Amino acid sequence: MAALANAFLKLPADLKKAVHLDLCERALLVWNHYRETRDPLEYVESVCGTRRIVDGDLPGAAIRAVRAGEDTESVAARYREPIVAMQDGDLGFPAEVEFAYYAIYNLFQRQVTSRLDDDWLIVNQALSARGESADHAGILKAAMDAAQKNRGAGVKAATSAGETAPEARSN
Repeated sequence: MAALANAFLKLPADLKKAVHLDLCERALLVWNHYRETRDPLEYVESVCGTRRIVDGDLPGAAIRAVRAGEDTESVAARYREPIVAMQDGDLGFPAEVEFAYYAIYNLFQRQVTSRLDDDWLIVNQALSARGESADHAGILKAAMDAAQKNRGAGVKAATSAGETAPEARSN
């Protein structure tokens, strides 16, 4: 896994983002399955004793914001309370669900707010959301291969549409 991790860390930013999105979309499936079986998700905030309902759509909104490249759905503001509640121990999830939630949150922090610069943290959390018995190396390799393939397809589509391939452009 160390060689694969090093290969990931050497990828250009656009491919890292594509890998992050692939892995976090898989993590979103873990989150969605959990919330569908426990709707509504509630917790009690210990400071004030108020009952809160978890915004089950927030991780999906975070991924949409990453795809859009901007916080169009007030994701940053919506994440404040649940992240604090998790850190305070007021809100908890099973390990895989917590990894999924944090992976998507950190993807948003990395790609939209630029408040995180640890690309591997997102990968590690998203893979951990799949559970200990999952083939983490195989999942990461598949995501990296898909990113490379889709990047190549994007260049081919652009050049067949009459655009100059990025590596052929002069500065």
